[in-house]
Amino acid sequence: MKIIKKILKVIGISIISVVVLAILIAILFMNLSPQFGKGASSAQKLEYVKTGHFKNGKFLNEITTKMDINYWALIKKMVEKAPNRQPSKPIQVEKVDSLEIVNHDAAITQLTWFGHSAFLLEIDGKKILIDPMFGPSPAPHPLLGPKRYSSELPIEIEKLPYIDAVIFSHDHYDHLDYGSIQKLKDKVGQYYTPLGVGNHLVSWGVPENTIHELKWWDEIQFEHIKLVCTPARHFS
Repeated sequence: MKIIKKILKVIGISIISVVVLAILIAILFMNLSPQFGKGASSAQKLEYVKTGHFKNGKFLNEITTKMDINYWALIKKMVEKAPNRQPSKPIQVEKVDSLEIVNHDAAITQLTWFGHSAFLLEIDGKKILIDPMFGPSPAPHPLLGPKRYSSELPIEIEKLPYIDAVIFSHDHYDHLDYGSIQKLKDKVGQYYTPLGVGNHLVSWGVPENTIHELKWWDEIQFEHIKLVCTPARHFS
C-alpha cells in the first residue's frame, strides 16, 4: 500500500511539474514571440480614451451587445467533427503572374482573392493589398490553428511587385500576420490601419512614417483616392 501511495505521489508531482512547465512555456512564448506584436503605451491609451470608444483598456463598439457565451459549448462545437465544415479537398487556385499585375490596365478595376479577407485591389493604377494574411495558419504558430483550405496562393509574396498601399481592418491573426508583413514590408509604400494597430507594425520593423492610424469616420487622402475608416461590430 505504501509503495502504491509513493507511486501516486510521484505521478502527482510529475503531472504538476508538466503543467507548470507548460504554463511557463506559454508565458515565455506570449511575451517573447514577435507574432504577438506590441500593445499600446499608457500615453496612447490616454489618447484612445478621448475618442469616446475606449474604456477599461478596451475599444468599444458604437452599438454594444451583451454576448452571453457558453465557452465550453463553443469549444465542444469547435473540436467535434461535423460534415461539410471544410472542403473535402484543396481548393483549386487560379495562378497570377507578377507581370500581369505590373502591366495591368489602369482603366480596369480588378480584385484578386487570396482566401478569407485577403485581397489585391487594382484600381486607378494603384495596387492595394487588403488584410494580406498569406501564412499557412491564422494563428501565432502554425500548430495552434487550422490550415489554409488551398495548398497554394494565386501568387507568392516574393513574386508580388511593388504594392502602393496595405489596408488592415483589424489585428486578429486571420487578418494581420507577422510572417506576411516580414516578407511584404520592403515593397510597400503606405499602411492604413484602425487606431491601435500601428504598434504591431512598428514592432515588426515597418517604418513609422508609412503608417496611418485612423479613428472611426476619419478620412484620409491616398494620392487621388479617398479612404474612410467606418465603424464595424466585431468582438475583441
